[in-house]
Amino acid sequence: MATDKREAWRRANAFMEQNRPDQALPELWSLVDRSHVVDEELVARLRLMGRAYAELQRPRAAATILLYLGQADAALRMSESPTDRARCHIHLGRPTEAAKAYDEAGWYGHAAIQLEDAGDHRGARVLWERLADDPRLQAEPYTQGLVRFNLGRACERLGDKDAARKAVVQSMHLLEAAADGFETRGLRERAFDCYQVLLTLGRDGAFENLAEGYLNCIRILKEDNLKYYVLQYFEDFQELALERGELHAAATLFREAAQFTRRHNMPYERHYRERAAQTQVQAAKKMLAEGSMPEMAENAYAAAIDLFNDLGAYSSVRDVYAELAQLDLSDKRRARYARLQSRLAQVPDEPGKSLAFPSYLRMETAYPEIWRLDVVEWEQGGDAAETMGEVLQDAKWPDFTRRRALLCRLHQLGSGETHLTPDTLVGLAGHLGRVEIYAALSPLETLYQHDDARVRAACLKAVRSLFFKRSFVLVMQGLEDEEGNVRREALEAVSALHFGHAFDPLQRIYRQSPNAEVRRAALGSIGKIHSVAAAEMLIDVLRQGDPDERRLVQGHLGRAEQPEVDNLLRRAAAAESGATQAAILEILRSRGA
Repeated sequence: MATDKREAWRRANAFMEQNRPDQALPELWSLVDRSHVVDEELVARLRLMGRAYAELQRPRAAATILLYLGQADAALRMSESPTDRARCHIHLGRPTEAAKAYDEAGWYGHAAIQLEDAGDHRGARVLWERLADDPRLQAEPYTQGLVRFNLGRACERLGDKDAARKAVVQSMHLLEAAADGFETRGLRERAFDCYQVLLTLGRDGAFENLAEGYLNCIRILKEDNLKYYVLQYFEDFQELALERGELHAAATLFREAAQFTRRHNMPYERHYRERAAQTQVQAAKKMLAEGSMPEMAENAYAAAIDLFNDLGAYSSVRDVYAELAQLDLSDKRRARYARLQSRLAQVPDEPGKSLAFPSYLRMETAYPEIWRLDVVEWEQGGDAAETMGEVLQDAKWPDFTRRRALLCRLHQLGSGETHLTPDTLVGLAGHLGRVEIYAALSPLETLYQHDDARVRAACLKAVRSLFFKRSFVLVMQGLEDEEGNVRREALEAVSALHFGHAFDPLQRIYRQSPNAEVRRAALGSIGKIHSVAAAEMLIDVLRQGDPDERRLVQGHLGRAEQPEVDNLLRRAAAAESGATQAAILEILRSRGA
């Protein structure tokens, strides 16, 4: 291997000395496109590769290498594209100059973000306003909503509250419309992004926006059968409602969470009913403290009594009657409440264990700056070179990611083709998959629109390495593709993509696909996901699946590592009979449980 490397390096240098850079490049690619390359060797090879591209009159590729090597000034002198110049200025710590270059390219969102980072909020506002008027956004309610959101924030920073309020209201309406459109097309992941932005609007502003965002997120999570995410979002929203003093809303949320857990046989119902009752008591006391009519407090106390009664918490019912007996009500009603309190004096509470939603089942829910990230993605337009250009100059990415982004960009810009051939696009898709980051998905989605089935198949092959929920947008399209080779690559992707967030799209594929092979592939991947929700679905398949599916999930349940699986299986065995019960008991025996 070492001899091969030395020989390739010798040949590359010889070709360059002979003014044959086009023949030097394949040798250089064989040297840089390796899993492990010593840094000093990589730098030397890239410098020679940059010379070759420059001599072949491919300055964008040559400048890309210079920027990667940290020679931003040299890259800037060679850069012909304004977006490339902008990245050089960013590397040199000159955001204002970067904004000017992005402005020249018509990338007003990129430019505005640079000005915001430089503290020039007035200039950023002008650019967001310009982008908001872009006619291309008329058919893009989602992106237009994000732009209006950014505009509202810029106006708020400048103290222009009226303009900020107007932009925020426009943003809200656009995002609601976009969410409806995404859901109509079955793109729940994108609708979820809309509601995440509405959550942010609510965190900074009106409770109604917060409620709309959370309730829609909860609805989508319910529809996708992500039970533990549903409870996490309930809990987050409940906490925010309590912080804002929205006690009636909080009590309603506790009741809805209790109903949800009961419907799904989860052990947290009593806890949520207790919290709902306690919050109703808290609401009654708050109303009294604020001087509301006692009859309003009486209604809240009555709701708490109903909840405590259902729980058999008679000591708490007695305490609430004591509070009611002290209200400024008619003598007859107060006497009645006092009698009811006395009647319960010796009634003991019914036994019952209250179990709160445990912290270890909570997922770390990130709230990324979607309003920036997705505007950036829209302006890049699915161009792999532009997308990877931002990755390779961003120091937050590890070296191996930046290097793969470099090779991906060089594959496109160094091809010398005005219009990329299908063969070049197939290679480009492969490079995008190897970068293994979320940003690669937008270029792959664009490439998938190509007429050549080889390109589409390459996109599906690449997506196997991209462990993101959005990857399944491509996978689901591939499963319906008219070309058999593309469908086969999509099927391979279903088998390869098994990670926590994949559960939702995988179970959708299983439930909706008419193809038995696809359904089994989805089940196989679900069986490799270490989550309670995945184990519960496998148990459901034991009850309802066909014989092949039941045999498949029996093996996965027998090997499942989640500690909760044994208890889930025991509960399922107790509720079943016949062949299903026998199969579950056999799994328990195989697990030694």
